[in-house]
Amino acid sequence: MAKYMSEEYISQVQAALSSDPKWSETSKNFKTSVVFNVTDQGQSYLLGVDNGTTTIQKAPPGASAEFSFDGTYDSWCKVAKGEVDIQSAVLKGQLKFKGSLTKILMYKDRFVRVAEIMRDVPKEF
Repeated sequence: MAKYMSEEYISQVQAALSSDPKWSETSKNFKTSVVFNVTDQGQSYLLGVDNGTTTIQKAPPGASAEFSFDGTYDSWCKVAKGEVDIQSAVLKGQLKFKGSLTKILMYKDRFVRVAEIMRDVPKEF
């Protein structure tokens, strides 16, 4: 089982997204990028979506994207365990969001699916 937020885990998330029919349907005609930063561990991953094709790769520090979420490993673990959803984590200050709030709210259902897949991929903490 892969350690949460490791490169192995992120690779499994990408594979799960790529094989998920619901994600494949909702990511058609959709293009965006999101950086997930684990601030206390110096890890960053860039999720790219381009008309149904999804990639997730290790990102260099300060990588630019349409949206970004910054949080400690502990905060990300709470999201992964379902103790808090991403929206609540942002509102509670556990995750810091950068990007257009209006735009991300329009994409909310898509990002909820990403979070569901991330939660479902087997992992250890």
